[in-house]
Amino acid sequence: MSKAKGKIDLAKFRETSKEQRAQARTGLHTIQSRAVIRLVENQLKEARVGEYTILCDEARARRGGGKAPGPLSYFIASIGF
Repeated sequence: MSKAKGKIDLAKFRETSKEQRAQARTGLHTIQSRAVIRLVENQLKEARVGEYTILCDEARARRGGGKAPGPLSYFIASIGF
């Protein structure tokens, strides 16, 4: 049975959380992240995180180009992740 798009599979979420807690207790769980940021133009920035490239800009009203989401938009989205 497939799950509806946008729905969380609670059983899988619980299983994954349990595994992560077990790894943390054994000391085998390590998280390390690194981002390299560069200013492209005006307020437009590019972040390289592992194999991903993320763009961040400000709205035109804030002297940006409006080419990508602003920092606050990423922050708000991260709460849901």
